[in-house]
Amino acid sequence: MEYSAGFTKEKWSENDIAVVIDLILQGKNKKEILEEVTENNLFQLRSPLSIKNRFNMVYNRAASLDDEMKQHFLRANDYDRKALTLYTFLQVYRIALEFYIEVIVYKYEQQEPLYRNDFHYFFEGKASVSERVNGWRPETIKRLISTLMLFFKEAKMIEQIDQTKYTINPIHISRDLKTYAEKNMPLLYSFSVLEKVNES
Repeated sequence: MEYSAGFTKEKWSENDIAVVIDLILQGKNKKEILEEVTENNLFQLRSPLSIKNRFNMVYNRAASLDDEMKQHFLRANDYDRKALTLYTFLQVYRIALEFYIEVIVYKYEQQEPLYRNDFHYFFEGKASVSERVNGWRPETIKRLISTLMLFFKEAKMIEQIDQTKYTINPIHISRDLKTYAEKNMPLLYSFSVLEKVNES
């Protein structure tokens, strides 16, 4: 998976993911789902163009869940849905996943808080080893940092203490989801313990 700055336009999109999952489970294909979402304005956006722009991002994230987790997403409690929404984001964007593993999990293991500067240091490190990241403009990096903050805050994995500092917390998930994730989705399971996992 290549590094992508595509998630500058990503939103949390929990409700949109639920809409798409419901249509996937009805057996509709991607084209049919886009048509239905557009015709009925199921994303509640102002124009067909904005729906189309949002759709691919939402579809790719929804499709990253297996059938059992798609079904669980639709009936899940708030904690589980937030965990699964974050999971879909990390599954689709390599740089977000690496930030989670290399910064969030590492800091938690070291019992250190997360600082705003940690986001910048992370991207500086990636720029030194990736020509693609090195080519990103400062405004792009700023938007990527904002999106990362949004996702980890929304999932309740980080909580702001002051202007520059955040605490890091494991996410609470239901026992059923935790049991399933431990066997089948090590990344998702790791949200509940914040330990490094081996994705096979």
